This record gives sequence, C-alpha cells and structure tokens, in this order.
Amino acid sequence: MIKSEILAPAGDMAKMKIAFRYGADACYMGIKSMSMRVKIDDRGGDALEEALKLKNKLGKKIYLTMNVHAHEYKLSFLDKELERLAKLHKKGLDPDGILVSDIGVFSTIREKCPWLPIHISTQANTLNSAAIEFWAKQGVERVVLGREVSLRELQQIRKTLKKKGIQIELEGFVHGAMCMAYSGRCLLSSFMASRCANEGMCAHSCRWNYKVYLEEDLRPGELIPIEEDEHGTSIMSSRDMCMMEHLKELVDAGLDSLKIEGRHKTVYYHAIASRIYRQALDLAMKGKPPTPELMELVESINTRGYFTGFWYGKPGAEGQKYQDNREGDYNEKFCFAGIIRKVDGKTVTMEVRNRLNKGDELDIITPDKNIPITLDEFKDAETSETIEEVSAGQGFSIIFDVSEKACPDRSGGIEEGFVVRKRLTTLKRQKNRTKVKIKTQKIRKLECQ
Repeated sequence: MIKSEILAPAGDMAKMKIAFRYGADACYMGIKSMSMRVKIDDRGGDALEEALKLKNKLGKKIYLTMNVHAHEYKLSFLDKELERLAKLHKKGLDPDGILVSDIGVFSTIREKCPWLPIHISTQANTLNSAAIEFWAKQGVERVVLGREVSLRELQQIRKTLKKKGIQIELEGFVHGAMCMAYSGRCLLSSFMASRCANEGMCAHSCRWNYKVYLEEDLRPGELIPIEEDEHGTSIMSSRDMCMMEHLKELVDAGLDSLKIEGRHKTVYYHAIASRIYRQALDLAMKGKPPTPELMELVESINTRGYFTGFWYGKPGAEGQKYQDNREGDYNEKFCFAGIIRKVDGKTVTMEVRNRLNKGDELDIITPDKNIPITLDEFKDAETSETIEEVSAGQGFSIIFDVSEKACPDRSGGIEEGFVVRKRLTTLKRQKNRTKVKIKTQKIRKLECQ
C-alpha cells in the first residue's frame, strides 16, 4: 500500500517548525529570488542551513521551490542560488527536491547541481500521462499535477504509467486556495497592479470586489450596473479546496504526496491544516472518516467556503465565491487568539494575536487534541497588572493560569509554541449567519429571474 505524505507549506522558519510539530511529513519553502511567492521570508543561507539541519534531525523532508517562469535576468539569480546549494551540499545538507517549471531552470540545475532531485511544479500544467512520461525520461523524480486533474484522470494516468513500467511520484493539492486561471497562468495581476503572477508577485486581483456594467451598442457611455449587493460582486473569486473527507480515494488512486496550499498564511493556519490532514489521513487509512473534532477544526481557519476542486469533475457555480467577504467575517465561529510562549506549571504566557476579553472561551490546540479553557483572569506579562481586555500588538503577551479541572496534571501537555483559538460570541455568530442567509436568498432570486 502506498504511504502518502502530508506536505505542508512553510513561508518561514516558524511556519516550518510548527507544520512539522503538528504532523506534516514534509514542507515546501521558497528560494526568494526564484519562487512563486517572492514575499516569503527568506533570510539567506543561514536560514536555509538551519532548516535543512532541522529536517535531518527530525527525519522530515524539505522541498525548495524555484518555479518561476524565468526571464533572462533571473538566470544570474539562479546561478547564485545554485552556488549556495553547492556549498551546503559539501556540508552534507541537501533539500529532498527542487520544484521547477521552466525548462531553462531545469537544464541549468541538471548541469550545475546534478545530485539534486527535481520535481516538476504545478506551474508546468502537467495533466496527462504522456507529459509525465516525458519528465520521467528526463530523470524527474516527482510531478506535481495541475489542479485541473480529476480523480478519474489520476486513476487513468497511474494505470497507463504502470502498463509502461514508468515509476514516478505524483503530488497533488488537497487543501487551500484555487486560482481562477489555468494553474496560475494569469495576467490579471500584471495588468491591474503591475505585479507579475508568474514571477511570484500575484496581487490576487481575482479576489477584489468588482462592479460590473452593461453598455448597449447604440447608447455608448450609458452604463447599466449589474448589481448583486451594495458592495459589488466577487465574480472571479473561487472557493477553497478541501479534500479532508476523500483522502483514501486519492491515496488508492496513486497520489504519493498530499499538498496543502498557503505559504503566505499564518502559523495558526499551518498548525491546524497540518494536524487536520495528518489525523484525517491516519484515520482514512484505517477505513475511518474524520472525527467531529476534525470537522470543527477545519472551520477554525479562514476560508472562502470549501469545495472539492476539480477532483470530481469540472466545478460549476458551487466552486465560486460570489458573496462579498466584507459583509461578515471569513470565519464566523473562531479566530486566532495567540501562541503559547512559556509554560511554568499551571501558569501560561501567551503572545496575543487578536482582541481578548475577560470571560472569553479559548481552545489550546495541541498536535492531537483541543484543551478548552475560560479566560477568567489574566495579566500583562510585562507589568503583571491584572487587565480585563487586550488588543493584539507586536510581542504583547498575557499571563493566565490553566485550571486543574481543564488539565488535571496542571500542564495538561501544554507546551511552548502551541496555537490558541478564540470562540466568537453567540451574538456575533448569529449576526453573521443572518447576513449570509440574506445574501444567499438574494443570489437565488437573481438566478430565478
């Protein structure tokens, strides 16, 4: 039976560490000058060396992305990055794969760093067995399938490759944002914000809110608005993929690596997404569905609404996020409260990442369970002054005690680095539900007309 890995994003060292801690088998992270996410924190050789040492210590894997569509000037950056990797190679520190999409980048790596395993990025739009066979013949170890590949196509691809005796790993996305263009081949950001998506600078123009007008040919200049609500419409914004309930089917079809999108997202997202898919995969391989706790946990992270992407065929209206996110929160039940920075017996120090008030209900999210607590009393970590409310601020922390009832062994397995979520109030949840319900009714009314 195939043992598929959980592959998490890592926008920086902190995110990589927390993804590994919460169950990821491997992480992918960017080489800043050659990655599709140029705003990712890359502190140079020391940070990369630290990451490679850590993954070796933990028995994990790291894949580096060099998957831009490279203009000529990028080749000088490529040479410098390969020199850096060659120096690390002499220290016995190598990534477990390099993701590329550009043929020139591919051939340069082959020439200058032939020991590095090469993976073909989803940006190469690989959708069929013939393309995979071509890459296999070039010595590629893994191909990341385009998001447009369906489960049925994956099954057919594996069958064809097996018949031809071709052994190659396949990777596919199982969670996260979807691009409105063809596997990222988008010019919208470049046209509207002078930021080239195919060089890693996407402004996510498809997520903006738009007002759409009709202009009749014989009445030039007379614009007739097509209105969905008072804010406009998000007609190009897709929902997010979530395949948590279907992992066994993907593994059985031959997917070696289950990839989570989101290098730009928070450590909270990285922790929860890694835990969700780690536990869901372990359960799936035992023939069990995700637990109710996991189903609730997936709602803890901000989303535009979930669907299954292209895995079960070309999506229709259910794949689009038509509602405007300014009306109500992405997440109406939970928010990121903070990160545990110190544990001393039953006393916990937490870095604050959202507004907190006395009486708030929190959940400390560990790699295998949730620990519910009520914030009855807390203090400013710096002044020890008792306070009743606090807003997020860089480095601002609070101190509070964890009750013995919540954690009979006092610490309860709570450790430094764990993330904490806040349960939003019933009033706020009801308010948001009402707004969403009204907007759904508006959309249905428009469709009927």
